[in-house]
Amino acid sequence: MVEHERRAGARGSHVAERAPELTSDAEETARRALLAQAIPDAGEDTPLARQAAEDARRRIRLRGRTLPKPDRTRVLTVANQKGGVGKTTSAVNLAAALAQCGLQVLVLDVDPQGNASTALGVAHEDRTPGTYEVLVDGLPLSEAVRPCPDVRGLEVCPASIDLAGAEMELAQEPDMVARVSLLKTALADHVADREAQGRPRLDYVLLDCPPSLGLITLNALVAAREVLIPIQCEYYALEGLTQLRNNIGLVQRSLNPVLEISTILLTMFDARTRLAREVADEVRRAFPDRVLETSIPRSVRISEAPSHGETVMTYDPGNSGALSYLQAARELSESHEARVRQAAEASEAVAADQPAQAPDEGPDPVLEAPVLEPAAVERPDEPEAPEEQDGPEERPEPQGGPSDVVDLRTGPLDLRGSWTPDRSTRGQRRAAGGRS
Repeated sequence: MVEHERRAGARGSHVAERAPELTSDAEETARRALLAQAIPDAGEDTPLARQAAEDARRRIRLRGRTLPKPDRTRVLTVANQKGGVGKTTSAVNLAAALAQCGLQVLVLDVDPQGNASTALGVAHEDRTPGTYEVLVDGLPLSEAVRPCPDVRGLEVCPASIDLAGAEMELAQEPDMVARVSLLKTALADHVADREAQGRPRLDYVLLDCPPSLGLITLNALVAAREVLIPIQCEYYALEGLTQLRNNIGLVQRSLNPVLEISTILLTMFDARTRLAREVADEVRRAFPDRVLETSIPRSVRISEAPSHGETVMTYDPGNSGALSYLQAARELSESHEARVRQAAEASEAVAADQPAQAPDEGPDPVLEAPVLEPAAVERPDEPEAPEEQDGPEERPEPQGGPSDVVDLRTGPLDLRGSWTPDRSTRGQRRAAGGRS
């Protein structure tokens, strides 16, 4: 017995000596993978045990891990003009998950309902300085930001019901570009103030939008570089996605050229239903490199958490919903890092393939082809010009008009035909049913 304890102590001291060496992320990932593999698999006839085993594995792989800081502050607008798809829930839980992984996160609540402020435990009663004062009164964002009491590294700019009247006040601004750039200017000033004060740089800024496309949402889209779209796994979500994509294309064309749909998150996913699986497959087919592999399941705990002024990340960290948001946050970070590496490799490949340009020594008299004047070019018999007709002359549309607007409903990401209900035989089926 004494010998056994001595050997156990020796093994413990050996592990303690090796602990400083196990600092790399690859070694930590391998260690956690071994622990996760030690959990036995449950049978197909016990779905609850199978889910519990999967949650235990994810808990081992995810909890306590840190995420790498992005190369710059990532500003993501969480938007979907369809309501009830999990925008606010996804915004606050992803923000909490990122902050728990050691990042500096700011949530801008731009929804007059103020649900994001409630979920993060920040007061947003009337006359509380928040997003309304920032947009309308020009209040510095640093004076409206409040720390989240439950998550370290997470800050919130609350929204009150006063924000509902900001639409009419912003509409009085004669300059269209100025009235949709207020939030962008305030956020840029806030980032500069933090840097001047020597505070840690913000890693992520998430803007929770209302379910509409008014001036407040336009301010959020202009202020961001990326759009994160939560999609409920139902048919109506596909119609809303098509409309939202068109609107984002118009904003990109006229107001924010760098805006892109970077992430799509499937929410309220119920793997037991065929409809949810089909909607998920359809969205992944349309956006193969934008949809996160992690989907958020339906969970009562996720819905209960805001009533306690918390996110599910602090209310029930071991819940399957909390683990899904934690995994989605890690995937959100890793997918961005992968895209940055791919862009860098692509630019290096282009630079390597481009031949070095020789100094300009003038045209080569042998290789230079003669320039033909337009009058010297022989053309085949051309049809005669049509006779002039009475009436107003048709003029081409000016550049920048409707002819230059990109229709995002067409092309490889067309969703219109995939889920259009087939009504061609509906009358025949009804008639056949009446005869029978």
